[in-house]
Amino acid sequence: MNGKRWMDLLLILVGGAMAWIGYFEIEAFYGWIFVGIGLVEMLWFLRCFVKDKGNMPRPMPRQQESAVPPPSGTMTELVLLNEQDQPLTAWTLYGRTGLVIGRDVGENQVDVNLNHSAYASTVEVEHAVLNYSGESWYIEDLASKNGVSVQKREDGRKYKLAAGKPCKLATGDILHIGLVRLMIR
Repeated sequence: MNGKRWMDLLLILVGGAMAWIGYFEIEAFYGWIFVGIGLVEMLWFLRCFVKDKGNMPRPMPRQQESAVPPPSGTMTELVLLNEQDQPLTAWTLYGRTGLVIGRDVGENQVDVNLNHSAYASTVEVEHAVLNYSGESWYIEDLASKNGVSVQKREDGRKYKLAAGKPCKLATGDILHIGLVRLMIR
């Protein structure tokens, strides 16, 4: 359970305590005000607690394997990494020609949704785009505020991208989308 869900649970208990105190300890009209406020708070945060349960990050289901396997050496996945470099979620690249990286917030839809990642606040709604061209993948920063960097596997150096200037990717490269890290494999 994450910190927000713990806080919702705590506020549900506070609302229940307010209703209890208002009903049993406070006399007359003010007691009923306490009961009403406590019940409204309790129900509101109970709604938030239940609603957030469905929004918990979970690994994306892998797309069904194609009948034709990808050529060897082809990049096939984009993997979300945690602080210990362990994979959390993966998106399939094979058979795709482009993916928008960002956060789903209502009306927009992105292909790589980082809304539930630990550092989602550093990712813009449409932060970057991956494009497949000439048998290679390229990443391009979409003029984001927190930028895009690529840590190349071959030399370990990290390169900050200029907006609108694509960078060719290789297997093992790590993309820094704001503070979120994605690895190409």
